[in-house]
Amino acid sequence: MAKAEHSVLGTSIARQGGVERVTGAGIYGIDLDLPNAVRGGILRSQHAHAKIVSIDTSQAKALPGVYAVVTAADAPDVKYGRTTIDRYMLAKNKVRYMGDPVAAVAAESQAVVKQALKKIKVVYEPLPVVLDPEETMKASAPTLHEEVPLPANLPKDANVKNVCSYTGVHAGDPEKAMAEADVVVEEVYETKMIHPQYLEPRIAAARQEPDGRITLWANAQAPFGVRTDVARLLKVPLNKVRVLSTELGGGFGGKASGITSGAAIEPICALLAVKARRPVMIVLDKAEETISTTIRSGAKMYIKTGVKKDGTIVARTGKVVYDAGAYSGFGAMAGARCTQMLGGWYLTPNVHIDGYVVYTNKQVCGPVRGPGGPQAAFAVESHMDSIAAKLGIDPVEFRLKNVPKSGDRIVGVPKLRDISLGETVRIAAEKIGWGKTKLGKNQGIGIATGSWIESSGPGGGAMVKVNEDGSATVHIGKIDMGTAPRFGIPMIVAEELGIPVNDVMVVNVDTDASPWDAGTVGSRSIIVSGTATRLAAIDARNQIFKLAASQLEASPDDLEIKDKQIRVKGTPAKSVPLATVATAAHNVIGEVVGHGYCDSKLMAAEEKAHGNSPPFTAHACIVEVDPDTGNVKILKYVAVHDVGFVIHPVAVEGQVEGAAAMSIGQALCEQVVFDTNGRTMNPSFVDYLMPTINMMPRIETTLVHGYPGAGPYGAKGAGEIGCVPPMAAIANAICNATGVRIRTLPLSPENVLRALRAAKR
Repeated sequence: MAKAEHSVLGTSIARQGGVERVTGAGIYGIDLDLPNAVRGGILRSQHAHAKIVSIDTSQAKALPGVYAVVTAADAPDVKYGRTTIDRYMLAKNKVRYMGDPVAAVAAESQAVVKQALKKIKVVYEPLPVVLDPEETMKASAPTLHEEVPLPANLPKDANVKNVCSYTGVHAGDPEKAMAEADVVVEEVYETKMIHPQYLEPRIAAARQEPDGRITLWANAQAPFGVRTDVARLLKVPLNKVRVLSTELGGGFGGKASGITSGAAIEPICALLAVKARRPVMIVLDKAEETISTTIRSGAKMYIKTGVKKDGTIVARTGKVVYDAGAYSGFGAMAGARCTQMLGGWYLTPNVHIDGYVVYTNKQVCGPVRGPGGPQAAFAVESHMDSIAAKLGIDPVEFRLKNVPKSGDRIVGVPKLRDISLGETVRIAAEKIGWGKTKLGKNQGIGIATGSWIESSGPGGGAMVKVNEDGSATVHIGKIDMGTAPRFGIPMIVAEELGIPVNDVMVVNVDTDASPWDAGTVGSRSIIVSGTATRLAAIDARNQIFKLAASQLEASPDDLEIKDKQIRVKGTPAKSVPLATVATAAHNVIGEVVGHGYCDSKLMAAEEKAHGNSPPFTAHACIVEVDPDTGNVKILKYVAVHDVGFVIHPVAVEGQVEGAAAMSIGQALCEQVVFDTNGRTMNPSFVDYLMPTINMMPRIETTLVHGYPGAGPYGAKGAGEIGCVPPMAAIANAICNATGVRIRTLPLSPENVLRALRAAKR
């Protein structure tokens, strides 16, 4: 709960814009109605791998009602990508997945768009299709990107192909330690691709202004990333592109255009608007959304751990083969995180993990909620139970045995402080009734932990403008996606300026007016924007105190603001209204505008001085497995999270529950299914199985306090870490119930039943 000195923080005030979101009154992309706008559509490849021999657009252009038809020939010869520059806005010379954009049309109606797309004649020369990342790595596999060299940091003895990124994690002498271990356990785990499946599809609208500038409306998580990609791909200066954010109906990383350099529609929409000389709007339908946008990658993970008889972990080695899809996208970043996390978050002094991010003829990997983390945790935490079983040690005790202490190092974190892992494990065990609950027939109990690194990466800015009446308007570069902009940000400003939360308004992102920000990604809304906003609010407050000091005949250091009154500390009667000072500021400094910026250097300095306190979590559950059908029912589920300082408890609980639900879906039923030709077989909600209300348990959330993090007031991010443990917790509970360890997701009825029959249970 909030400390006594905080008046707003730690309370669960109503979310700003909540009524509008529930009633649908907010302005979403689909609500845009631009004058003289036409519709846009994209022709996508029906081959997963093929050369483009020719494209004939003449019939499409001749169709009445068509305003523009574009191919790669109509766009600047520019490639893009996040870490590897390997793709065009529209495919040129070659397509690499079934859904690759080849051409686009702008026409007077959606019906005419569909007609025109059918009239575009593309001649392909089919090439061999490779869908299995390990097969793609073999020397005999076809080359997917002839112009992309292998990573320079590959191990010298690596004889691989189609690898776009490599990460090596090494500490100590794992070979020597493994040889000296009493017990060695070696396993292989695999996860499948899943789609984030937000309800609102990708939408973009673009208009070229009379002066040549391009204005875009986008439901994207990273408006400044969209601006960068559009400017780059159309070869115009950044100040010639303006991006306005609409309300966002879910994203979970899947709408992080620009950040991922994935399958974005905004540059295509902008190109159409320029060529058509009319505003253009593109709305993806559900099937197109599923087959063409960025998804959570599948991964195959080899893991081997050496332990002493008393349960002490001494060494770990392993390999990650991470599926990037057709283009590198966010694969290098996510694959590196998966590789690092396969080393675990326990005390493991000797580690060597090789991580390969590999091209395949599937759609592109994106930063879906906790990129790389859920995959690694499924392997690590399932593996922890396998080791405990081999040693005959209780899984909870085995984890507690290897919890790091303050000052220790874990993979990827050089110096730890305030370690919450042990406390989260103990609380989760207590809440689930570990060792006390009497399990029924076919029931099992499981636990899994997780961590997340949230301080790395680019930062973002904030501006806090104090209006004449004492209210405040806040500009940040992050959009509202159920995260800080409508919860924590107004509370921080209200706290620092001594005004009611309802007097603080956070405006939607406009890249012409908002401060730059990397986007609403990476559990960084409260870390980055929260810190920047607090600094901006303090800057505004200091300006106000300087202006008010002479009126109150006091030093600025002796002033405070409470209830919209600036007063001398200890002398409440000696005060002046905030509105009076804010109005008078027009004659002195123009207006009160506070500025703040949070970047990686600021957080790195804090970590260097005090050590790192990453968030930790533990989830536990009880399941019941039907031996006749393989159906898994979750009877009880608990989630324990270290969140540092809780700014808005209900918002944090909502983030934890939503993240857990997402990974429960991946655990029990979700996957993108491809046929042997690379075609997505389940593009709609009819075929893509997601957990329904009767599958979802009540998630009992416990928030752990007292382990301050890198955010304002010691807050930590909560949006992604909840995705990390669920898959392993459920798999461990199924193993406890049946005695069968299932190492490949999903844990669907058919897969569970198949495993039970293979084990003859």
